[in-house]
Amino acid sequence: MKTIHIEKQNSSIFVGESYLNIKNYLPEKKCFLICDENIYRHYSEFINQFDYIVMGCGEGNKNWQTIEKIIGQLLERGADRNSFLLGMGGGLVSDVTGFVASIFMRGLEFGFISTSLLSQVDASVGGKNGINFGKLKNMIGIFNPPKFVICDPVLLQTLPKREVRSGFGEVIKHAFIKDEDLYNFLNDNCEALLNLDPNLMEDLVYRAVSIKTEVVEGDPFEKGERKKLNFGHTIGHAIENNSDLTHGEAVSVGMNLACQLSQELCELSNSDAKKVDDLLQKFELPLEHDVSADTINQYLIKDKKKNRSTIDFILLKKIGEATIVTLPIEELKTKVIALCAKS
Repeated sequence: MKTIHIEKQNSSIFVGESYLNIKNYLPEKKCFLICDENIYRHYSEFINQFDYIVMGCGEGNKNWQTIEKIIGQLLERGADRNSFLLGMGGGLVSDVTGFVASIFMRGLEFGFISTSLLSQVDASVGGKNGINFGKLKNMIGIFNPPKFVICDPVLLQTLPKREVRSGFGEVIKHAFIKDEDLYNFLNDNCEALLNLDPNLMEDLVYRAVSIKTEVVEGDPFEKGERKKLNFGHTIGHAIENNSDLTHGEAVSVGMNLACQLSQELCELSNSDAKKVDDLLQKFELPLEHDVSADTINQYLIKDKKKNRSTIDFILLKKIGEATIVTLPIEELKTKVIALCAKS
């Protein structure tokens, strides 16, 4: 097991720890476990040890209605300001659990058992908790870190292959923006990683979380450097919310499009742009989409990263080095139309 501690958030990530050891990390408080239907189906024997609440699966459940239902059940079961919430699941569950914990009775302590690759390397780390507003992803949210996150590689074995690939979309993003050595590791070990080799996966998750932790420590509220973690996400979110692509798949498409802009605006070399596309395809992630430029642009003008008439867009200078470029919204919309015309 490897431990990463985020000092400014007083939050710890335990990579390689068994979820069966969770009681070593729980405080002396009444604990309520929140999971979704899929997680309960796979791990009901473990979950039945707790006072648990089961929510629905899918992004459509990341809304106010789900929050209200969970808060209602907490009140019925006698939860108070001294209770502890434990989320067990992927990014959806971690977001919902963290959001409920942040607003219920003005705030409870909470922690996560992260069950998906996407959650282990990204969603459960860093203290961002949010819900969607209609089709607008994470439009309502708060910064509030968990006390701990358990990242057990064993839990990844129950993931559908498509969800595994989706998680790799975020891992690859970390490599592109911050760590060329991680890019080489991914490129050299693709087949074993896709097959979830346990030793390699523990190392991979640790490396990816270390990158995100470094960024979060320096910019906990996303005022500067942390924005680079949004590489591929600005257009990717628009595609995700208007197609059947998963989050990691949509981010993959978003990274491809961002690299095309990087060649135009940041002199990203043709060889590095090709390496980006080649690695994404190696991990069986898509580069193309069928969402119209108009639909993407309608989403962009409501993006939470927008600041009046501009938006901070993340581009690559080279593999391992990202930069923040402030673009006028109208200029970006024009570029989106050109990018979509190419595909």
